[in-house]
Amino acid sequence: MKILVAEDEPELLRTYKLLLEHEGFQTVTAHDGQECIEAYKAELKKTTENNAPFDMVLLDYRMPKKNGAEVASEILALFPIQKLMMVTAYSGVQELKNEKLKKIRVMAKPFEFEELFATIRAELKVETCGQRISEAS
Repeated sequence: MKILVAEDEPELLRTYKLLLEHEGFQTVTAHDGQECIEAYKAELKKTTENNAPFDMVLLDYRMPKKNGAEVASEILALFPIQKLMMVTAYSGVQELKNEKLKKIRVMAKPFEFEELFATIRAELKVETCGQRISEAS
């Protein structure tokens, strides 16, 4: 499974990459919103028509060049059924009131990485011990 992570804090981005890869996810990283859009478009060119270029796009809200809501809007314009998750310490994420963005899962910082992994698995319905997580609960 492939995840695109956009985070402007270098140490946190490195941590995401290491831990997600340790969990078995192929991880592509971006340091700001614009770089995220460019990485997404590059991967989209390599995919077939109905396949998402990433299983999940994990976005920080506050990033240089474009914030997470702007990036999410652009990605959804390119591929309307792309799974997206926003992680943020910023409590006033007003842009997510846009109808298109309401389906984005928002996770507040700080969080435990196990909580993040469980949320990603649940969103992707990744199988655990032969059962989907939603079926196991």
